[in-house]
Amino acid sequence: MRSTAGTVELVAALNERDDATLAALLAARPDLASPTPSSLTSLAARAGSRLSVDRALAGLGTVELAVAEAVVALAPLEEITAARLSSAVGLDAGPSLEHLADLALVVDGTPVAPLAEALGPHPVGLGPTLAELDETAQGSTHAVTEPSPPSAPTTPEELRAVLIDAPESAVGTLDALTWGPPVGTIGSNGMPEGAGWLLEHGLLRHVTPTQLVLPREVALAAREGRTHREPPRPPELDYRTVPAHVIDAEAARAAEEIVRLVRVLLETWQDEGARVLRTGGVGVRELRRTAAALDVTEQRAALVAELTAMAGLLSQDGDEQLTWVPARTAEDWLADPLHLQWAQLVLAWVDSARTPWLVGTREGGNLRSTLEPTLERSWAVELRRRVLRALKEMPEGAALDADQVHALLSWERPRATAPETTVASVLIETDVLGLTGAGALTEAARRLLDRGSEESIGEALRSTLPEPVSELLVQGDLTAVVPGRPDPDLGALLEHCTDVESRGSGLTVRFTAASVRRALDTGIASEELLERLKGYSRTPLPQALEYLVRDAARRHGQVKVGAANSYLRVEDAAIGAELMANPSLTGLRLRALSPTVLASAAPPGEVLKSLRNAGLAPVPEGPGGAAMTSGAPAAAAWPGTAAGPGRAMSGFSSRRRPLGAPTDPGAAASTYTRRPDAEELQRVVARMRAGEEQVHRDVERRSAGGPVATDPVHALEVLRDSAAAGESVDIVVVGALGTPEQRRVRPLSVEGGRVRMADLERETEMTVAIHRISAVATVSTT
Repeated sequence: MRSTAGTVELVAALNERDDATLAALLAARPDLASPTPSSLTSLAARAGSRLSVDRALAGLGTVELAVAEAVVALAPLEEITAARLSSAVGLDAGPSLEHLADLALVVDGTPVAPLAEALGPHPVGLGPTLAELDETAQGSTHAVTEPSPPSAPTTPEELRAVLIDAPESAVGTLDALTWGPPVGTIGSNGMPEGAGWLLEHGLLRHVTPTQLVLPREVALAAREGRTHREPPRPPELDYRTVPAHVIDAEAARAAEEIVRLVRVLLETWQDEGARVLRTGGVGVRELRRTAAALDVTEQRAALVAELTAMAGLLSQDGDEQLTWVPARTAEDWLADPLHLQWAQLVLAWVDSARTPWLVGTREGGNLRSTLEPTLERSWAVELRRRVLRALKEMPEGAALDADQVHALLSWERPRATAPETTVASVLIETDVLGLTGAGALTEAARRLLDRGSEESIGEALRSTLPEPVSELLVQGDLTAVVPGRPDPDLGALLEHCTDVESRGSGLTVRFTAASVRRALDTGIASEELLERLKGYSRTPLPQALEYLVRDAARRHGQVKVGAANSYLRVEDAAIGAELMANPSLTGLRLRALSPTVLASAAPPGEVLKSLRNAGLAPVPEGPGGAAMTSGAPAAAAWPGTAAGPGRAMSGFSSRRRPLGAPTDPGAAASTYTRRPDAEELQRVVARMRAGEEQVHRDVERRSAGGPVATDPVHALEVLRDSAAAGESVDIVVVGALGTPEQRRVRPLSVEGGRVRMADLERETEMTVAIHRISAVATVSTT
């Protein structure tokens, strides 16, 4: 029996497929289509590579992986059929076997060679076959000198007959090795009695002087022909069920809160942008400041900042010092109703490769910071959807813990499941976003998974939101209660003029001198503030609140702070008045701070130049007030003068594109999520068909004595076959200067695009990259 299928068999199998089946293969294994294979032979070589097979295995479920293990274990011994595999694994293996064949992992019941390599030397705990052990013993220089072993029992009946007179120690040793690992070690005390008996009766074999192995045939006989002790079963979860109204209420509250936090972050970074580190992220101090403004933990502030950037609401701005500030898109987002704001956030989150939970961890000794580019992970996109799908496949209202979700993901893809801590981090994000309520999936999350529109997803949230309240209960102790969710106008007013004391089914706030001052800072006059509060209050405003507001208004604005890039001091007030009236100096935007002190928005260098052009003789002044008389250019006297001052960040800036956003609206989708569509796959298949025809024409045109392989794909196959068979080949190697050189070699191993070989004429070993080998021809080893 053939234990594995090579490229030749795989090429033949692919040639028999129609275009639709080939396109389905490329869709199921997208790495095969990029870059486009030149022919079906090239496709087979790529599909039969270890790296591609490992990727395909990562997408297999537990049952499919168990069937693949059984195929690898049984292929060297017997013909593989769906019925035999079903008996070996303990369940219906037919669909899984068909899927493995569709993925080109199995060809006519035989696994491709890298599949056997990927599953390890002892698939499902089984050792080598008797034939492999005999072959190894013949070629080994460490073979144990002993008489030829007796024939090993290879059926359950034969094994039971041999074990009739077996000592208890031999039966115990056999039981220990039957389900793996199949290798035992002889200790310093010599051969154990049970192992010696098994060795004498052919049930064990020596692999080294100190190691014994249970042959595969004997182990299968002991297992009664089964490859798996128990058939794989999905995890049984003891989950709790949450009522629908509780899910909706919890999710709606979380959705409102995350939208509020994003809005507060935009306002905070609008007033003072977050400085960008050299790594592109936000430093610990900036994060701490932001967390204080949001009144959340630093980890939660990092998540809010990452979500804001995912949605394209942040950009970098500044000349001398880059800062994270709201992007122009934030202006439109702030104008949208709450349910659409939320929908934009979750749509950006589900397709993002960002991993906010890594903020604060270390990589190579360096602390990972918020918004830095290194927080992108290609697997994060798929992991978010897998977590949501795992919850969706449960009964409605089922609330799962992180370990339960991790168990479901492990069942779904055993070889591609993130650690439980990472799964827990994704679940925290779903809870913060309001995609889950009390641990159970919401209707909005289901629509998100089904690729619903922004309006559809937002509508699912809107239907669960309580009706907004436009009433305020103001109390004499300067606190106020909103009995429900405040409407947008009332909510915005209270954010400016109060401090929040508690949130929940209602909102409790407190008026303080500092909170009232914040409202006055926004431009609201004291009387206007009181009138607006009266409009919402069910009862007259307490006198204490009116006193508080008017007292804050009297103090407000007693000291004014403005921005100026330059100042001008004159000796005479008349000179100041003349400068203000000079039409040629209008561009300086002069403003009189006093009769003898003027301020300008222009940088000092520009002010000096304009004054001199107007016929004046100004003198630059240093920080201490002394005149600067050095010969240095005036523009160099102040940092940043030559380049101009840092641009004021009024309004929302999008001079730089948002984090993770495409360069333009028509740019291609992220490489993490992009898969070729059906039309593109059909074009790939057509090109491969044409390339394969060209390969056949090239073969036919070769002369009788020509090289067997003159392209990398065929050369790689010949070298692999020769390495496996221990045969010699003639190769033509192109040197560094482009000079071809013929050598006779024996390939030893082929991996990673390189060939390790023994030069038979020079009696040396060498390793050559496959692209440097221009031709390969097999020769006789005699």
